[in-house]
Amino acid sequence: MDMDFLSVIDAKKDEIIKLADTVWENPETAFKEYKSSAAIISYLKENGFSVEKNIGGLPTAFIASYGSGHPEIGFIAEFDAISDLSQVALIAEPKRDPERQHGHACGHHIYCGNAVAAALAVQAYLKKSGKPGTIKVLGCPGEEGGSGKAYMARTGVFRSLDAAMGGHPESMWAVRTRPSLACCNILYRFDGRPSHAGATPHLGRSALDAVELMNVAVNFLREHMPMDNRVHYAIIDAGGNAPNVVQPHAEVMYMMRAKDNTDLNALCKRVHKCAEGAALATETTFSSEFHAASSNLITIPTLQKNLYKAMASIPLPVPDEEDLAFGQAIADSIVDRKPGLPIYATELLPLPDVISPHFGSTDTGDVSWNCPTVQMHVGCWVPGTPGHSWQIVSQGKCNFARKAMIYAGKAFAIAAVQLFENPELLAQAKKEHLEKTGGIYEPAMPADVMPHL
Repeated sequence: MDMDFLSVIDAKKDEIIKLADTVWENPETAFKEYKSSAAIISYLKENGFSVEKNIGGLPTAFIASYGSGHPEIGFIAEFDAISDLSQVALIAEPKRDPERQHGHACGHHIYCGNAVAAALAVQAYLKKSGKPGTIKVLGCPGEEGGSGKAYMARTGVFRSLDAAMGGHPESMWAVRTRPSLACCNILYRFDGRPSHAGATPHLGRSALDAVELMNVAVNFLREHMPMDNRVHYAIIDAGGNAPNVVQPHAEVMYMMRAKDNTDLNALCKRVHKCAEGAALATETTFSSEFHAASSNLITIPTLQKNLYKAMASIPLPVPDEEDLAFGQAIADSIVDRKPGLPIYATELLPLPDVISPHFGSTDTGDVSWNCPTVQMHVGCWVPGTPGHSWQIVSQGKCNFARKAMIYAGKAFAIAAVQLFENPELLAQAKKEHLEKTGGIYEPAMPADVMPHL
C-alpha cells in the first residue's frame, strides 16, 4: 500500500499536538466542554471539514465531515475531563494546578488528537485517489459518567457509518477484543417524616432507614443474580449530620451492569422492587430518576484483524532518554507497582485466541450497536499507572504521550484506507455486525432522559 497519505500527519504534527495541548489546558467536565469542542471544530473547519453541531441535543457534540458517499468511516473523538483532578503537568508528585480545577485523568485530549490526525490523513488519501467516500470525526462529549454517545446514538447519527474507530489512551498497545457490559445509573430518593429521635422517635419515618434497607435488600439480591450482573451504589445524601433527628430525606445512586440491554432492564426492575420494599417497610415514599445508560459493546473480529494489521505495519513509538527519565520518575511514584514492568510499552500485543470477560462499561457500546466498531489501546502511559489519577494528568503533556497519539493517528488512517481499498472487508464486518445485533438497536437510554449537568 502506498502510504504517502501519512505525510500529512508528519507535516501537521505540531498543529495536532497544539490542539491536544489546548484541550488538556482547558479541562472541562461532561457536557460542558465548550472550549475543547470549539477548538477541535475550528481546526477541522480550517482543514476543509464541514461541521454539524448540537448533535443529539448536546451543545458540545459535533460531527465533522469530508467527502461524499460511501464508504463512510468515522473516528471517535472524546474530550471531557475528570472533575476535581487538577494536576501540574510533567512532574512526578501530586500537585494541584492553581489555574485548573479539573484534569484530563483519562487522556481524552490524546483520544481526540489521534482522531483528528487520522481524519486528516484519510482526507489526503481521498483527495489524491479521487475515490468516493466520506470521513467523519465524531465529537462525543460526556463519556465520563455521562454516556454522551448514547444520547447521540438514539437519534440515529451513527447508523450511516460503515465503520467507526476509537483510540483510548492506555498503558499497552493492543486492539480491544473484549466486549463490555451494558450499564445504567439511577438515583433513588426517599422521603419520610422528621422527628426528635429521643423524645418522639415513634412519630418519625426515616428516609435514611429506607436507603439502608434498600441497600441490604440489594446485597441479598446479589446471590440470585446472573454471574455477569453487577450492582454498585453510593449514598449521596444521608439526610444530614444530626443523629438526634429522624432523617426525613435521603438519596442513593445505583449503577447496574449486565451483559446486554435486555438483561440490564430485568436487573433494574429487580433493584426497583428493593426500593419499593424498603419504602413499604419504613412507611416512606420514594421516587427514581434515570441519569445515564450505555449499551454493551459489540465486537467485530474482521475490523479487529484489520486494525491489528495496520498497527503492525508501522513501528511503535520509541522512548528517548528524556521519555525514560520522566517515565521512571512516574513509575517510582506508583504505589505497589508490579516489579518487572517496562517504563513504557514498546510491543504490540497479539490478538488473543480466547476472549477474556470484561466487566466494565463504555458508551462506545451504543456506537457499536449502530455500526461496526473497533477500538485501539493507545500505549501512552507508564504501565501500572492507576486509572483516573494525578499521574495520568501529569503524563498528558509528555513527549511519549504525544508520540503515541501521532502513531495511533497513523495506524487508524492505514486501517481506514485498507477498508476503502478492500470493500470485501467492510462487507464481512457488516455481516458480523448483523449477526450479532439482528439489525436492531434498542437504546438503554430512555427517550425522555437528557443529561444531568
